[in-house]
Amino acid sequence: MTGSPAFPAVPDCPWFVVNDDHPDLARRLRARARAGELRRIAHGRYVPVDAFDRLRPEQRHHVLVRSLVDRIRPRFVVSHLSAAAVLGVPFLREWPRRVHLVRPQEDARTTSATFVVHADLSPEMPGIWRFRTDGLRVTNSERTAVDLAMTLPMLDGVVALDRLLRLGADGQRIRDGIERRSTRGRRRALRSLEFADPAADTPGESVARVRLDEYGAPTPVTQHRFQERGLPDIVVDLWLPELGVVIEFDGEVKYRDRAMRAGASAEDVVIAEKHREDRLRAFDEVRQVIRLGWSDLWNEAAFRGKLRRAHVPMRH
Repeated sequence: MTGSPAFPAVPDCPWFVVNDDHPDLARRLRARARAGELRRIAHGRYVPVDAFDRLRPEQRHHVLVRSLVDRIRPRFVVSHLSAAAVLGVPFLREWPRRVHLVRPQEDARTTSATFVVHADLSPEMPGIWRFRTDGLRVTNSERTAVDLAMTLPMLDGVVALDRLLRLGADGQRIRDGIERRSTRGRRRALRSLEFADPAADTPGESVARVRLDEYGAPTPVTQHRFQERGLPDIVVDLWLPELGVVIEFDGEVKYRDRAMRAGASAEDVVIAEKHREDRLRAFDEVRQVIRLGWSDLWNEAAFRGKLRRAHVPMRH
């Protein structure tokens, strides 16, 4: 990857810094925090409760990172999950409460109440991006991908790698970076990279693919396009062509998020989805449509039950 991707905007949430050189301001901020108006997210860093709570989890971690730019030593670089938050890479578990950094060309690891500083395990892979607005330095897509693949379980690694590859990260550079690391975790990281697919459109779709692999189900085609003359194409999340089975992931965000509904009501979105599915089922090659939600992805019995009812074979 030669250039920088379109980074997500800094979340719309101000932060306030307690500065002991201005004791009156510090007292006011602490009083607002005691009153429940502000929340302390790190030592000396406060955010408005209402604005912060409206953010998605990855955006909250992004705000934490940005609020601490002035405390990150010049040689240190934001890395691992903290870099993921800045680059717009999803993570399905609880985001860390401390900011993760790497110290280039140093092999020592240190922690504090605010930071986790990782040893530089890839000194030959120094890729760094710097933001002009505040000088924040963050590991680039390939370096972030290597760090995440080496440290996360496969499911989480695939979710991250899917997004980073979709953003334009170079798969060969990621592979080279992984292969230069120590053997601990390398096999899992390479497996995650081999499994990753830049066509994956959502984290739910990524998790569904991993689950299908765990169950020994056939490998799906990602983002398959059904075409009908005179009508818009229908692109489905996952397609099992030999079985005639479509798998669609329904994240509730498209019904709840006004921006994603593009001005339509939730009811309009439901009706449009019904019409789309009716068209989809009318294709001769489509035998079954499986709809999944997050609860299915975390409930093995529920997911397997839907696959069995659609006569999808499973080896495990």
